[in-house]
Amino acid sequence: MSQPGLLKSGLRALRHAVERRRHPQRFILVDQTPWEEIFRDDIMSVRRYRLPAMDQITVDGEPVPVAGASARTPLLLVPALGIHAWTFDIMPNRSMVRYLMARGFDVYLLDWGRPSASQRDLHLDTYVNDWMPAAVRAVVQDSGASEISLLGYCMGGLLCMMYLGGHKDAPVANLVTIASPVDFHKSGAYGRLFSLVSVPALKAHAWFRLRLEPLDDSLFHIPANLLSLGFKLTNPPGVVASYLDLVRNISDRDYVTEYMTMGQWFNDMVDYPGAIVREVIEKMIIGNDIAGGHIRIGQRTARLADVRCNLLALAGSTDSIVTIRAARAVMGLVGAQDKRFEVVPGGHAGVFAGSKAPDHTWRLIADWLLPRSGRMRQRRPQPAA
Repeated sequence: MSQPGLLKSGLRALRHAVERRRHPQRFILVDQTPWEEIFRDDIMSVRRYRLPAMDQITVDGEPVPVAGASARTPLLLVPALGIHAWTFDIMPNRSMVRYLMARGFDVYLLDWGRPSASQRDLHLDTYVNDWMPAAVRAVVQDSGASEISLLGYCMGGLLCMMYLGGHKDAPVANLVTIASPVDFHKSGAYGRLFSLVSVPALKAHAWFRLRLEPLDDSLFHIPANLLSLGFKLTNPPGVVASYLDLVRNISDRDYVTEYMTMGQWFNDMVDYPGAIVREVIEKMIIGNDIAGGHIRIGQRTARLADVRCNLLALAGSTDSIVTIRAARAVMGLVGAQDKRFEVVPGGHAGVFAGSKAPDHTWRLIADWLLPRSGRMRQRRPQPAA
């Protein structure tokens, strides 16, 4: 590069370095697809997305034609806990929401909201037996469909399974799970640790009736900043390598924008309610109840054998948090006749929203769902771009 070119590149790098510190919001492009709220209950809400009138969208530089018709079965996206719902719409050219709409789905999103320390007493019962049924009813009513499809990421997939296992009359035709840990004791090193801890813990429960339930929820509540730190500590070398890549590419504004936007996922997380953390420790990490085929949620017992809708379960090839074995366990538990398990490229975040996700995870989901979502019909009128 010529000397003037090096000077210009250096000035851009300096400008971007200062700007990302002083005005980071200029680089963060989350939640850009138009939507409207159709239902709310306390901090939980359901939104319906609208794709502006256009012939195609762009996903990582590649054009994706927008279907002129939509499937009769609408799709409700269910995020994990601890992250923002906009992870499904992380940035315009890496938006699962836009991709699925372009492929012909009417897309809705369940937003769990931002629980604070004052909501530390939120239990799985509220999420599974109150909010999930209410969200599904809202989508059915808004769309006019008799059944819907569910797509859950990580804990979102488990919440879908628990809901379906405890509500056998749920109007759900299809379920897609991405990186959902059905067998906690098979998740790599973490799983081995959980398995070792569970033996004495279960014996202590049997012998001395020791339970976590009497302990105050505040002892288990995980603030957003601590959750962010925990996720980063699962892969410290990756965090360092990613930052060094930013330093090398700081003069490229598009690169900085993608780095800042994707980083917002882990830099701006959401509190994990203490009551749910306690239940997860007791019922899933120690008891590994879901791997046993059933789990008690409130006054209901969710049985995976009662999950009879069509199932597509996906796992990341390099996911160290939810391993392939942990996710694959669902295949021997659900009662679905039409069920499929696939391994796709990526770690825990990459399998969902990484650079390879559109060509693998998203494409596989759309190709599997479309023939199971009813005859295509003309799309509803959309607002102009």
